[in-house]
Amino acid sequence: MPATDFNSIEELIAATRGKSIHIECGREAGRRALEEVRNVYGKARVAYYVEGDRGFGRDTVRSYLRFFSALAGGSITAEEAIAHFGLKAVARTRVEKLSPEQRTLMNLARLTLFEPEVVFCERPLAELGVEARHTVLAWMGTESERGTVFVTVCEPLREALLMPGEAWWEDEGRFFPAQIDDAGADESVFAGDEVRICKIQAKTGTSTLFFDPREIDFVESLNRQNFVSVRGELYQTPSTLDELEEELSHFGFFRCHRSYIVNVQKVARVERYTRNSFNLTLSDAAHTSIPLAKGRAEEMRATLGWK
Repeated sequence: MPATDFNSIEELIAATRGKSIHIECGREAGRRALEEVRNVYGKARVAYYVEGDRGFGRDTVRSYLRFFSALAGGSITAEEAIAHFGLKAVARTRVEKLSPEQRTLMNLARLTLFEPEVVFCERPLAELGVEARHTVLAWMGTESERGTVFVTVCEPLREALLMPGEAWWEDEGRFFPAQIDDAGADESVFAGDEVRICKIQAKTGTSTLFFDPREIDFVESLNRQNFVSVRGELYQTPSTLDELEEELSHFGFFRCHRSYIVNVQKVARVERYTRNSFNLTLSDAAHTSIPLAKGRAEEMRATLGWK
């Protein structure tokens, strides 16, 4: 049985060798993770992307990727990488003129040219919009099923949970696994047609707020605290997730993951990246993506009557 937590990020990476892991952590831990990946996977083909990777400013996207394609000498061409990551429109653009999203996609395209066995990324989803995020998560899902190991650091836990593999989070120098529930929930989601008055309590500073359930996009458990998301802001709530699930299930909410309850009316898209990896994209302003646990996917489909 693996340890339930680790005293250092080095211990975590060594103990999970060969598995994809995604770690919510600080910058210092992220830097140490990079060094430990080099130590643990020294004999494998490893590709790296860190936030400081800016490319060669005066190169175009095409010339930049052609350079690395020649260096890699693999079977994937620069043109294939450009097409896969949606970079055709900026293929002739100089790297220094790219947006943060375009630069991230270019650097991830660079990684694919080396056909790596292991990929280390620092905040791979940080600068991405909805479609770009879909592209990257689909790529990660496909490569993961082919056996590629991903190690990512410094993303928020919500982002870590979206990627294929195990999610971990840091608390005071220790590293804990995010609880993934593959078994599904036992309780019925909708109790009937009864009409109830409900206000969800939350806090901001010294003030206590009361939200109508219809205002809430989702509920999140993060680092042993619970939050409701309203109009793009997170507000801490004193209620437990079990209490919130029981109350909000009467208002069209679904426990999609051990750590998340979603307002089903806000779900715009359900995506499947691997056999065991599902995400929900919401219709809120940020088009937030949250995980759908494998064991709850069929229950959600049956409960909501989705085809």
